[in-house]
Amino acid sequence: MKTVVYAPVALARLADIFDYTIERFGTAQADAYAARLARRLTDLALGRGLAARPCGRLMRDTREARGLTYIREGSHYLILRERRETLEVVEVFHERMNIEAHLERLLEDDPP
Repeated sequence: MKTVVYAPVALARLADIFDYTIERFGTAQADAYAARLARRLTDLALGRGLAARPCGRLMRDTREARGLTYIREGSHYLILRERRETLEVVEVFHERMNIEAHLERLLEDDPP
């Protein structure tokens, strides 16, 4: 099994999502959503379930996303970087965000 690791920005976004969900829907719903996300990442780390897709699909296949992949869970896209031993959660985007623009920024901040 790969080890799941989180970039600091991804952890901050997940904390914001958790807090927002508590405020809007209550603690039980926030806990359930956090558990869904954790299960999905564990399944990926174990190599089971649906595979992550290339982020180029989110950019209308107009640009290579240099090894970044994504999974969608609920209203969120988890942006991932897979290595031999790790599965890194790089960023988390809500479906209403301009994901293509955020990916462009992410790629500019992380040169090859």
